[in-house]
Amino acid sequence: MARKTKAEAEATREAIMDCAEQVFMDKGVARASLEEIARAAGVTRGAVYWHFRNKQDILDAMLERVRAPLGEMMDDASRGGHSLENLKEVCIVALRKLVDDKRYFRVHYILFHRNESDQALNKHRELSLDATSHVTSIMARPENRARLRPHLTPEYAAYLLHTQMLAAPERWPLAEMAPTLVETAFFGLLADN
Repeated sequence: MARKTKAEAEATREAIMDCAEQVFMDKGVARASLEEIARAAGVTRGAVYWHFRNKQDILDAMLERVRAPLGEMMDDASRGGHSLENLKEVCIVALRKLVDDKRYFRVHYILFHRNESDQALNKHRELSLDATSHVTSIMARPENRARLRPHLTPEYAAYLLHTQMLAAPERWPLAEMAPTLVETAFFGLLADN
């Protein structure tokens, strides 16, 4: 049997993640099996184990696959400056991404609604801490902190904004409402409105 090329191996890995997304959406992470994922991907269970240690490893890879472009977007926004206006734009783009990017939506949905494990709770905490830490650093910049409502710390402002960003795109016209949602959230945070 001929060995797969690096490109073929990467294509198999991507196919496994694509199929795992659908299996996780349908059954939830806890009730899905690696056998079902392998069958859906048209590969053996051994092929799944070649690329991933377990279901959590697949979920982590799926998450990284959607987080990388979002992380690049956050980095680009930071390079554009650390103003609250840039942060607003990033929030709007992130909300619209939930609607426009089906893969991003599926992974978001799986992570927050179809994953019942303790590892999922830890992953939620880790992602929340990463997001709020980044936003806190922006809010803590002197020019931004001066704009916050009295007695509102950068940490509290970041947490409040983070909770507002946990929208449910399957229930609301999120792409349309994103600017209004973000403006309303910032209105509550800033004293200079």
